Amino acid sequence: MNEGISQSSPEYIMSQAEEEAVMAIEEAGHNLDAVRTYRDNVGESYTPLLEWEDWIAQFEEAYQGEMSTEDFAAQLAEVYIEGVRDLPDWVANYFDYQKWERDLFMGDYWENDGFIFRSL
Repeated sequence: MNEGISQSSPEYIMSQAEEEAVMAIEEAGHNLDAVRTYRDNVGESYTPLLEWEDWIAQFEEAYQGEMSTEDFAAQLAEVYIEGVRDLPDWVANYFDYQKWERDLFMGDYWENDGFIFRSL
């Protein structure tokens, strides 16, 4: 992969560091595309990943999964409504899922390329 590049050159060192980071991220079981999306959206460039250990814990805390914002909002609503399951079905009709979804993504959560993250 690094043919023609001197091992002491910054390009070689950076490409080696990125390669090591990518392998470590994949070994940890993280979706590399989700990690790239997070990295790109928190204001840090993905290449090179020289200090990925410093921000991977933030990624793990923020990452909610890959789904639509609508599905995420519905799942989260179910979690919160879990404690009040004894309410009559007609009460659920008063819950506005579209407003709930909109409000969630106005500040508490964000989405990019189908990946959902909690704002930290």
